[in-house]
Amino acid sequence: MGYRTLSLDLVLRALFLDDRAFDQMRDDDNPFVEGLFLVVIIAALTAVFALIGESLAWASSPRIADIKQVVFEMLRQAPWMADTFANPQALQSFLPGWDQAWNILPTIFGAPSPLTSAVNILAWPFFGIIAWLVYGIVAHLIARLFDGVGSLSQTLGVTALAFAPWMFHGLQLVPYLVLGGFVATWQLILRYKAIRSVHQLSWDRAMWVTVLPFLILITLAVLVGGSIAALTAIILGRR
Repeated sequence: MGYRTLSLDLVLRALFLDDRAFDQMRDDDNPFVEGLFLVVIIAALTAVFALIGESLAWASSPRIADIKQVVFEMLRQAPWMADTFANPQALQSFLPGWDQAWNILPTIFGAPSPLTSAVNILAWPFFGIIAWLVYGIVAHLIARLFDGVGSLSQTLGVTALAFAPWMFHGLQLVPYLVLGGFVATWQLILRYKAIRSVHQLSWDRAMWVTVLPFLILITLAVLVGGSIAALTAIILGRR
């Protein structure tokens, strides 16, 4: 690579919709490499910040074992559980399911888990790369159908800038902070800017190229999921 385009300044300018940032990434001599580096760095750093926030939330939360004991005592005093607790055999049958539920429910309801967040330091970059490649390749193919002029390397490099809003996941350093769909919406806007910059499309064509990959991928997921469910039902029905 002859020179390095990627910088914090470039990412911040792209984050706040500066057209020149997208054009600068597009004109890099190897935008694919720059984009790959950007996705990995942003995903890994935000996972580290999320781990710190999760650890702080875990340290400041009551122990799951204590919560479990409190709920158990409440059940013991509940009128509808009186027969179960009065019958040793019924209680013996109840306890394994009770313990198993408490191995699962805290995770489902979002109990802080530093271990899970630590795994995300590897998982987020991996899934980030997959999401980036799948979206970028599909968007590039659609853009060429709409008479786009950019290369695949340019499309991937510039759409990588759409991962800049992932930096806001670093705010999860603040325990219990929830960002909702804020990041996803901002990413969609940046993808639109990226597609328009790379392929020199009109605003309406760039909009369709931005949105259609999601519609196609959702449709494929529904079809595959439905096919698997139908096949499973057929196999189970024959047994």
